[in-house]
Amino acid sequence: MLEPLKQFICDKCGETIKSPRDGWVEWLEQGDDTMYNSQYGFKIVHADPKCYFYPDREYPGSNSTPLTHFTGEGGYTWLLCFLDLGPLLMKDYKGPRVKDMREFVELMRRLTLPYYEEVRLYAGSLRTSENFVADNSFYEQENLKKIIQELSQDRR
Repeated sequence: MLEPLKQFICDKCGETIKSPRDGWVEWLEQGDDTMYNSQYGFKIVHADPKCYFYPDREYPGSNSTPLTHFTGEGGYTWLLCFLDLGPLLMKDYKGPRVKDMREFVELMRRLTLPYYEEVRLYAGSLRTSENFVADNSFYEQENLKKIIQELSQDRR
């Protein structure tokens, strides 16, 4: 079992990132104005060049930040800035700075919902789980934990 909100699955190699200090968040960016550029392609990877999803750091528009910036108490600060830099930094709000809201919300879930990262490993089996609920309560910590317990036993 992954340690919730401390261990993640690398989007490149599929192995466990054992600690936030061992990972990076990468993404791409489009546009000519830093304040209004559109971000997309969010990935969580090991802090190892072999696992960089966007390996050419000189690639125009590629960005990366240590995973530690997105976890713990300060994590929401970084995540919210993708949605809105706020009225103190951006007077003329033109909407979220992310290109695909569903992709970004998936990143937020992975980084902020206990047990969600591990439940993603069982995506193919989710609908067969007796604990699967197709509404907002699916994301509740206890439901996610029950799904992991049930489906991890099925894998044995």
